[in-house]
Amino acid sequence: MLFLTLILAFQTGTGQEFTLGAGDVLEVQVLNLEEVNGEYQVDNLGTITLPYLNQLQVRNMTTRELQSLIADRLADKYLNNPQVIVKVKQQRSRPVSVIGAVTRPGQITFTYDIDLLHVLSQVGGVTENAGDKLLVIRKSGSGVGATLEINLHKLLYEGLPHLNIPIFPGDTINVPLDIPFSVYVTGEVVKPGELKFSRRDRVTLLQVIAKAGGMTDYARAKKVVVKRESEGIFTEFKLNVKDIKSGKEPDFTIEPNDIVIVP
Repeated sequence: MLFLTLILAFQTGTGQEFTLGAGDVLEVQVLNLEEVNGEYQVDNLGTITLPYLNQLQVRNMTTRELQSLIADRLADKYLNNPQVIVKVKQQRSRPVSVIGAVTRPGQITFTYDIDLLHVLSQVGGVTENAGDKLLVIRKSGSGVGATLEINLHKLLYEGLPHLNIPIFPGDTINVPLDIPFSVYVTGEVVKPGELKFSRRDRVTLLQVIAKAGGMTDYARAKKVVVKRESEGIFTEFKLNVKDIKSGKEPDFTIEPNDIVIVP
């Protein structure tokens, strides 16, 4: 329920209303005044120049505030009850940043009505060393940030539509690298030592032993021990590999930095 609530909040932009800045491209439409209709780019001074109204300072205004300003100015001299619509065609003042395990990390010019999959396609998709999650970091108008974690596999390969959330100006998308974790194997295996595994997959005792080349002829398969540290305290798990192989017992899940001892 909490995850769905977070998804809903991100789909509505966490309640923020975006303000205009230099580089943004606006579409202005005024009913019965064709000369004003068109696209206008906010210049470095934060202004646009409209027919009849000349230069308007729009920096840090919302589209609703700009609509009211244009309507008020037109009502003074030119139209009774002017109907004005202002839309943002491109939000260039607050680009979307994409970092981490993607083909072309960097900033992309924001266009409205884009979603997470669209942004990932714009940067060439994720790389082979991407982890199993993606982070969307969004700041509100007050500067307070919120982070939503998306399951990358479910988004890309299962195609769950609710994970393909809308992306807003100023969002940062982080695709963390899949940093391998270590497992240490000692004793009667062919290749004892440190082994590396991906964090994306469940790693089991049989997988560790197999990657270590298997057990030697002298191994006591019924007395394998896994040592695990937590806050300076070691816990030992005594395991019967023969029973695991025969299906009498479930395979044991290995965690980062476990020590597997095959006597």
